[in-house]
Amino acid sequence: MLLFLLTSAALAQTHYFPPQAFCDAGETEHCERWYVPHLVAMKEPSLWETSKKQSNETYRFLWLRTFHHPVAARLEIRADRSGELFVKVLSGAGGYEPGHLIRNQSHKIDKQLVDIFLKLLDQADFWTATTEQEQTDVVNLDGAQWIMEGTKDGQYHVVDRWSPKEGPYRKAALFLAIDIGGLNPRYSDVY
Repeated sequence: MLLFLLTSAALAQTHYFPPQAFCDAGETEHCERWYVPHLVAMKEPSLWETSKKQSNETYRFLWLRTFHHPVAARLEIRADRSGELFVKVLSGAGGYEPGHLIRNQSHKIDKQLVDIFLKLLDQADFWTATTEQEQTDVVNLDGAQWIMEGTKDGQYHVVDRWSPKEGPYRKAALFLAIDIGGLNPRYSDVY
């Protein structure tokens, strides 16, 4: 009950996504009820609100796998193009309750790794990609939400995909979380 009250209070004060970021108000409300409690449990900042006050360049990959620990990898890029990466993992599961922090680490990232990540994002057309994938006739069950947010020069963008199996968006997200983030999931846990 206390977690619910704290999460509700945090939701009332902080908005993590723009209104109607996920196509329509109903979808945005659904995504906020799902995504935001994980971000709050991780004590992650709202990149959308930050983008309105600062022109920093920051990217965050939120990985909500149905049956595995929620993960966030946030890269803050400095003026010299180096960065700092914050990696957080919760004890819960992405499709259920968030749980509590079981990993909270940060480390410096050199310019070369930042450049590789930014090139992968460019290949994914991150800044022009639609927030959501086009709807198909397929019903998605037991997979993962891959939410990538970015802020740059006062702009904010979010891209949300369901269990991408290939492509530059997947490569960029995994590069952030695994290659430079140091996560070491089993092959079967990457979905």
